[in-house]
Amino acid sequence: MKYLLFITAFYYLTHLAAADSILINGSFEDDFNDKNGWILASNLPPVRSDKEAHSGKYSLHSKLKNEFALPNEGHLIQSVNNGIIGGEKYDLTFWIKEIDYGVSYVQQYMINWVSEAGPVGNIGLTNFKGGKNWTKVSIPKLTAPNNATGLRLMFRFVTGAIKGGSGEVFIDDIAIKRSDYTKEYNKLLKTNPSIAKAIKEGKISKEKVLSGIRSREEEKQADQKNN
Repeated sequence: MKYLLFITAFYYLTHLAAADSILINGSFEDDFNDKNGWILASNLPPVRSDKEAHSGKYSLHSKLKNEFALPNEGHLIQSVNNGIIGGEKYDLTFWIKEIDYGVSYVQQYMINWVSEAGPVGNIGLTNFKGGKNWTKVSIPKLTAPNNATGLRLMFRFVTGAIKGGSGEVFIDDIAIKRSDYTKEYNKLLKTNPSIAKAIKEGKISKEKVLSGIRSREEEKQADQKNN
């Protein structure tokens, strides 16, 4: 009965707490301001748009077109000061819809891991590609350095120095979520032998328990954001 009550609580959290991203306003449903996390930069930055969306009403739209043999560039940036646990693995996911992909066009992401003392590592500029329809891009199991507490995520859209160079893309539902809860799972089984027994006997699945743990941790993270 004890483990059933415990698992019931996990089920409640699983359905109550939406999967929570480290990032703020990843679906661009909120207008940009100094509290929603995003910074738009470079000489031709992307814009929030209601022309296309993977979910909700809005997405982020980057459209570059060279009138002369000079490059154009746009950046989308968000810095997160806390919420990252050093040594843990995270998944970066986002959805894109490519309208135009010219011969000189490049689109990339970059992650800089940070601690309270400053930068502690990075994932350098990395190209990504989608398609004409909404396509999910997944970069799994990115390991944060041991002393990391936050990160800086940047998307870069750029055309080369070619007259007529062009590129156009919509991006939506950007999220960074922790992907590995093995430590919490093992700790739970160690302190709750009845749950470990129930899993072994097939009365509850490991996946359901992990889902509950994930939801509980994400709810904690959401509370920290709001405080």
